[in-house]
Amino acid sequence: MRRSTPAVLAVLPLLLAACGSSGGGERHTGADGGAKPRPSATAAPTPSRDGPSTAPASGASGGTSGASHAPRDAVPDSQLTPATGSFTKTEKKYLSGRVPKGADPAAILQAGQDVCDRLSYTAKIDKDAAQGAVIAGDIKGAEAAVNGLCPDLKPLVAATKGGYADGTHAAPAPGTYRALTPSKDCSWSLDGTSGRQRTITIRKGTKTFTSTGCYAWART
Repeated sequence: MRRSTPAVLAVLPLLLAACGSSGGGERHTGADGGAKPRPSATAAPTPSRDGPSTAPASGASGGTSGASHAPRDAVPDSQLTPATGSFTKTEKKYLSGRVPKGADPAAILQAGQDVCDRLSYTAKIDKDAAQGAVIAGDIKGAEAAVNGLCPDLKPLVAATKGGYADGTHAAPAPGTYRALTPSKDCSWSLDGTSGRQRTITIRKGTKTFTSTGCYAWART
């Protein structure tokens, strides 16, 4: 049975913080051939092609959770090695062009795997909450991590494209949208016409769309 909206919203921060190092994705192999625990990424910078992600002030989310760009001084692929053992081909492909000089590639990998873990764990509890977290920017770097490390989650991330987070958005794209895990105070305004319905249709030519307390909207 699906949890009620208030319950989901109450536990969402815990879900997003959970599973930071709890599996998902391939682990790099140690010198003895055994799988080694993934290192913590908290002490290392984690720039990626996705870059920082925040809910846009205007325009649709796109579901990418950040603009794509590579570090200017990325570590060459030939130098992408962990302190012990080696990365798998999948891991090296994900890290290619993503690790700035001076950063620990294992920490960058850990950050990507953490994204996969958070998405997977949250989706098991409430898929709408997982999609909303991507649209709202609460789970950053989702598209790159999913494409490179957990492709089984591609359908979930694809469903976030063109979504809107709470806030004011100029020239919103026309279409029908559904509120994801809205609060009881969810409200919206389209060019000054307001309402509380959880499904809205934005018509072509709409100038502004404002959402409050709805968390995120996904295209239907």
